[in-house]
Amino acid sequence: MTNHDLDRCLQLVSDQHRRRIIHHLRHGATETTTFDDLVEQISSQTPDSKNGPLQDREELAIQLQHTHLPKLANHGVVDFDHRNGTVRYRPDEQVETVLDSLPEEVSLPSP
Repeated sequence: MTNHDLDRCLQLVSDQHRRRIIHHLRHGATETTTFDDLVEQISSQTPDSKNGPLQDREELAIQLQHTHLPKLANHGVVDFDHRNGTVRYRPDEQVETVLDSLPEEVSLPSP
């Protein structure tokens, strides 16, 4: 992996929501999920939005749709079909290597 590739991977996984998206898709029963299920899963793993107001969940959905999923899609880690509302994981060995090298408390979602 070149320094440029490493920098891109580190930038991609620098946000906890993107790490949680990848973790959910990578370790889930299937590599494809619905956008709504993804929002629900990420929302339940975010301490400040757990049992929080619906607005927090809507804000998270907006962030996922307009920021995090497009970044992951641009890197080729996910396919996000806006029309069907599906998100499909596309394994990326470099990203997975970076994630696997992170300390567990950083790389894994909170229970």
